[in-house]
Amino acid sequence: MMKFSNRVNQKSNDRFNIMLSSAPRCILSCILLCLSGISFIATADIYMYIDKKGNKHFSERKEDKNYTLLLRSDTNKKPHSFRNWKAKSYTNISIPRNKTLQRKYHPIIIKAAEKNQLDPAFLHAIITAESAYQSKAISSAGAQGLMQLMPETAKRFSVTDSFDPIQNIYAGALYLKILLKEFKTRELAAAAYNAGEGAVRKYKRQIPPYPETQKYVSKVLTFYQYYQHNL
Repeated sequence: MMKFSNRVNQKSNDRFNIMLSSAPRCILSCILLCLSGISFIATADIYMYIDKKGNKHFSERKEDKNYTLLLRSDTNKKPHSFRNWKAKSYTNISIPRNKTLQRKYHPIIIKAAEKNQLDPAFLHAIITAESAYQSKAISSAGAQGLMQLMPETAKRFSVTDSFDPIQNIYAGALYLKILLKEFKTRELAAAAYNAGEGAVRKYKRQIPPYPETQKYVSKVLTFYQYYQHNL
C-alpha cells in the first residue's frame, strides 16, 4: 500500500509540475500566491449618500450619482500583511472588505463596550485604525495586538498576553473609557490613544500637530461614522 501511494503521489506531482510549466505566467502567479499561504486584507472605499430626510446611507461602491466618495482605500493596490504591517501608515488604513474577522471579534467588542460604557461603533473604529482586526499585528514601535497596546499600557492594565483578543480588547476599551472621561470628546480620546495623554495635555487639549495623529483621528472619526450605520 505504501509503495502504491508513493507511485500515485509521484504521478500526481509530475502532472502538477507539467501543468505549472505550461501555464501562462499570470495564471501561474495566481496559483503560487494561493499556495504560498500569504494572508492579506482586502479593503474597501466608502461612499455616502444623505437622503432628503437627513438619513445617511453608506456603501462600498458608488451605487448611483447621489453617492459621494467619503473615504478612499489606498490599500486596494497594496493590501496589508503581517510582513508589511510594521510599516503601516494611517494614510492607507481602511475598513476591511472581508468582514470575517470583524464578525469574529464583534461579540467581544460588544461586551467590552458595554462594560466600559462605550459605543461599540467607536471601539470598532479604533480597532480598524489600529490593526484592521489583525490580532497578531505588531507596529514598528512595539505596539501589539488588535488595539495595538504598547508594553507599558499592557502592564498598566494587567495584560499578560497582548495577542489574546479578550485581554487586548478589554484593556483597550478601559483605556478609552479613561481617555473619554478626561478629554470628553471622541476626537480628543482618539488623539490621546494615538499620541498619548501627555501630548494632548501639552497642546492644551487640542489634537497634537503631528501629521500621523491628525490622519489617525480623521480616519477613526470616519470609521466611527461608518460603523454607526453598518454593524
